[in-house]
Formats: sequence, C-alpha cells, structure tokens
Amino acid sequence: MAIRRRTTKLLAKRHDLNYFKKGSPIRTWQFRLALIAIIAAVGWIALSSIHSAQAFSSGPISSSHAVFGQKCEACHKPAITGAGFLPVGLGVSRSVPDSACASCHSVGLHHANQTIASKQCSTCHIEHVGAMHLANAPISGCTQCHANLEVRSVPAAVATHIDNFTKGHPDFRALRTATPEVREAAFGLKFNHADHLKQDLTGKPNGEKVTLHCEYCHQVEDPAGRDSAHSGRMANVNFERSCQSCHSLEFSAKVNEQAPHAEAAKSLEFLRAKMQAISPGDKTALVKAETILFRQKCALCHTVGNIDALPATTITNRINNSGATFINASFSPAEMQTALSETPTIAPSHAPARFFTAALFSHSSHNTVQCAECHASALTSTSGNDLLMPNIGTCQRCHDGQSRPQGPALSDGHAESGCSLCHEYHETLQAQLKTGILRDDKAAFRIDQLSSAH
Repeated sequence: MAIRRRTTKLLAKRHDLNYFKKGSPIRTWQFRLALIAIIAAVGWIALSSIHSAQAFSSGPISSSHAVFGQKCEACHKPAITGAGFLPVGLGVSRSVPDSACASCHSVGLHHANQTIASKQCSTCHIEHVGAMHLANAPISGCTQCHANLEVRSVPAAVATHIDNFTKGHPDFRALRTATPEVREAAFGLKFNHADHLKQDLTGKPNGEKVTLHCEYCHQVEDPAGRDSAHSGRMANVNFERSCQSCHSLEFSAKVNEQAPHAEAAKSLEFLRAKMQAISPGDKTALVKAETILFRQKCALCHTVGNIDALPATTITNRINNSGATFINASFSPAEMQTALSETPTIAPSHAPARFFTAALFSHSSHNTVQCAECHASALTSTSGNDLLMPNIGTCQRCHDGQSRPQGPALSDGHAESGCSLCHEYHETLQAQLKTGILRDDKAAFRIDQLSSAH
C-alpha cells in the first residue's frame, strides 16, 4: 500500500483563507457587545463629568478642603487658556497655580529676603492623599532647603544643615542666648520652686498642711479669641488664684481687707486710706502697716525700691488669730518722717509670655506627661532667675526624628517630629498686615459656589 505523503502546501489548502471575512453569529455579537461597552463607558464619563469630577479624582481631599466637594475647578485651572468650558479630565491638563491657593489663604513669603529658592504651594502641601491636616507638610519640604541652606546674608543667622529634629537641629534659642543678666532683667521675681514643692507645707488660713503640685499655679490659658500661638500656652501665674491663699497681703489686725496686688502706688494709697479710717492721725500704726506690707510681704517676691526708708524687720513679731504676722514696736519721729515721706516702688516682673518666639508649643498636647518629666530642674531650683525650660535633648526622648505627618501612622513609642509641628513656614498675620499681603474679599467664594449639588 502506497504511503500517503502530506506536505505543507497540501495541509495549507485545508484552511479557508477567507474565514475572517465571513460573518458568524458569535463574532457579530462579540462586536456589538464591545461597541456597547465602549459607548457606555464614554457616556458614563461624560455624564459623571457634568455632575461630578469624582471619576477623575486621584484620591480623597483633605478635611480642610472638604467644603469644596466636587468643585474641582475651584483649585484646578486648565493649562490651555480658554479651555475651562471642557469637563475636568477630558484631555485637558489642569494644574493648581499658587494664585488658586492665594484666593483663600492670605500668606506671605517664607523669609523672602533670605532664601534663594522659591517653591510652589503644591510642593509642600500635597493634596489627594487622605483627609489629613494639609498644613502638616512632609519634612522633605523643609529639608530640601534646610539640609544645605543657602542664604544671602553672611554669616547665616540660623543652622544651615538640619536633616531632621535629631540631626543638625540646634538647641532652643532661649537656652542658647539667655545669659544671667538677661534672665535677671527678664524675670525680676524672687521665687524658690524647691521650697514650694516640699511636702506638708503650712497653709492658711487655718494652718493646715498642704502639698502643692505644678498644676496648682501653672495652668493653660484660655485661647478664646486669640491666635493659634496661644493654643496650649501656659498662662502667667496669677497671684489671686495661686498665691494669695498662703501669702496674704494683710497689713493690720484691725483691717479685714487685703491690699490689692497692684502697683506700689495703688497698694500704698489703699493702705493709707484704710489706716486713716480706723486710726486717724496715728503715724506709728501707719508706719507699722507700711513696713508689714512692703518689707514682709512684697519684698518676699519683688525687689522693693526705697525699702531702706522703712524700719528694719528686726522687730518683735506676733501672730494674730487668723495667722497673719504683725509687728509690735515703736518708732522715733525721724524714722516715721522718713518712712512717710518716701514712696516704695516695686520692680515689675517681666516673665515672657512665650519662650518659643520662633516656634509653637502646646502644653495641652502634652498633658499626659508629668510636668517633672520635662521640667526636672524645677524640683531643685532655688532662684526665680532660673530658666526651667527643657532642652532639646528632653524633647528628643519622644520626638526621635521620625516623621509621617501625612501617614501612615508611626509605630508605638515614637512621637511625630515633623518641622510643621513647631514651626510656621509663612509669615505671621501681623507681618501680613505690615506688608499688605492680604486676600481680596472680592476673590472669596459664596456658599453656593463651594457646595456641590447632590
């Protein structure tokens, strides 16, 4: 039997070369379904772009910009002039120019007279990465300049090689520049923290034993109606609230009222009026009262001028039933004349409201940490001129250089260390008022322009 030979040519003749030119029910439906899918997709994109730009969004917007809803055109401007009528995303590139940010945000330049480089807002404030606080810019936005800072002024007034909070960042300015003379002039107040933090102090009016804590005197002030720099700021100690319960300003056993904690002239005026009412013409009683108030009370914390005109306090003292201390002595006519002719003065205390003059700090954010963890030197401080602010090493125990202000969250045991946590990049409102950099109210939006129709 002859062997059947199959060649490539013979095999090729078995295939219909016009197969794809012939129609079939399956291929017809495949074409129709594909065409319907394309038309539906284009139609869906067109319809969605009319009512919403969510189809083109690269991610959720920050919480501060949530008011815009789907009004993408409020920030995104077409790269081609006159193409604003086209739907967002349909082949027209839309950027966010600085002018779009400035229409709402009144900010000044960042040290415009010093820095060489100038960055766009979107370089540091990255949108569409989640509902985070947009002002908390990534640390890279700062270190791109401050890791190798070039300044016009020579020498530089700031550190020029800061990679993060733990690498290159100098200690706080207040600690670097506060000499003893500066502290003396700044505070002007005598105070012993160590004595006040002892246990079982004798309190008044009943002489009960008390143990003071930091919060008894130091309280966060109410920032209502003030700028963001006051948020979490520690208020100056208030005499009436924190001191007067133990350190009264009584000056006579016959007067139930205390002298006002005010300027020396006002306190002296109050004292003389009360003494004139209870002991008219009694100069000895008047000198005793002035000696008690200014030598024994005011001079305990303040530097009192003309104090030598008052009799020395080497006088026999006695304590009345309420626990107040009064002197019992007589004075010569010359001593009384000198005491009554001189008006005591009190050097005011100038405790600064803020030690961080170029940065922000919130005590409220740190209320889970004991005061002595940061202000350990207060436990042994015996002088009112001691600067008890913690150094940068204390802060670095928690803020260890890791920074993720825009997520994901840091692992346990680490605190945020981004630059924006303490520093404001832009000029302050006061500086804006001086330079005239303020937003024009005509550029503001109406509510209906911001809100999306749902």
